[in-house]
Amino acid sequence: MIKPFPFHFDLRNHFKKQAKTWSWFSEEKVKEELQEAYKTDLLKNAYRLDPETEPKVYDILGIAKDKLGIIIPITIYQSQTIDTNNAGVVFFENEAHIILSGTILKLLNDDELLVLFAHELSHILLFNLENGDFEITNRIINTIASDNRSELFYYETARLYQLYTELFCDLGALKVSGSLETTINTLVKLNTGLEKVSTESYLKQANEILERINEGSEGETHPENFIRAKSLQIFETDNTNFYSRIEKIISGKTDLHQLNLFTKTLVFDITKELISIIIKPKWTQSEYCTTLYKQYFSSADKNNNAFIDDAFKLKIENSKKNLKDYYAYIMLDFALCDPDLKEGFIGHILDISEQLGLEENMKTILKKELNLTEKTYKSFCQNCTTTLNSILESDKENTY
Repeated sequence: MIKPFPFHFDLRNHFKKQAKTWSWFSEEKVKEELQEAYKTDLLKNAYRLDPETEPKVYDILGIAKDKLGIIIPITIYQSQTIDTNNAGVVFFENEAHIILSGTILKLLNDDELLVLFAHELSHILLFNLENGDFEITNRIINTIASDNRSELFYYETARLYQLYTELFCDLGALKVSGSLETTINTLVKLNTGLEKVSTESYLKQANEILERINEGSEGETHPENFIRAKSLQIFETDNTNFYSRIEKIISGKTDLHQLNLFTKTLVFDITKELISIIIKPKWTQSEYCTTLYKQYFSSADKNNNAFIDDAFKLKIENSKKNLKDYYAYIMLDFALCDPDLKEGFIGHILDISEQLGLEENMKTILKKELNLTEKTYKSFCQNCTTTLNSILESDKENTY
């Protein structure tokens, strides 16, 4: 049995804690008049394929239904208004409709059509798991994300939820097909329109792309095809590490300008931990620094046990340049807040930057903000380090 992704569970659990919101959405159903309006519109804009005239197509659909345990009646349509090769599914409580567009029925052979139907039916499978929890979660996050008053991290959260949903459906297609080659061939044929493709060649291409980039998926509704193909291969060859590996491919490194509901919290926690590390030595805890800390965290005490370990270093390492610059600016903010501590404090944050792999980020920012040349930067840093050593020796206090 294929499982939803950790992101599905995490978001479901997040919203379930909001009892009133969860209760309202779980009780809200698509009204019967809206269902009828949708079906009328579908009849006007698509050609309905009947089991009597297209028995083979419905036989293939039946195989996919049986393998996935889908029991509701499903009707297939061919769009009259969309030319691109695509497919979609719309389902209500007791029925579903699959809409095909383009030349899918000519392009795909029977095995590939089975993959396509299995993918679409896997949407129904996912949204019926756990008493419909993932369908409710989908409606909640998309409702919030589509409200123009919502913060951007809700949009990013909805986008990721959709990407992981499509990957789940790809796994459903693989389960039904039983063939990695057929499943990937179907994806490639649908996206290229080619009648003949090579799974082996495309996987080589996917590996080459992933070796060159690690930016995460930029897809709005579906991950890029090379990510989908690689995900299927990993599921077949490295099932134990599948979810952790796919999360890295989909999300990439944490981006300051593309935070989601969970990475927003992560960055908040890292920021608090970093500042606690910065002002852990007693000599840094001046009135200016204490006041600045309260401006960052008005109602939270600093963590006196904060320290740099491998786990904290990994969190910093798993950040894009813009986020690393953000952490460097935070350190500089504290270093410059008390004029009496400036040189020693800059020596202090240079030491921390080195431990966290932020040397280059800090160097660029110091040179820019303090108008230092390459030559003056070196001597400036030496003076700051000397001042820091004098402070530590006089106070008999280790930095950590």
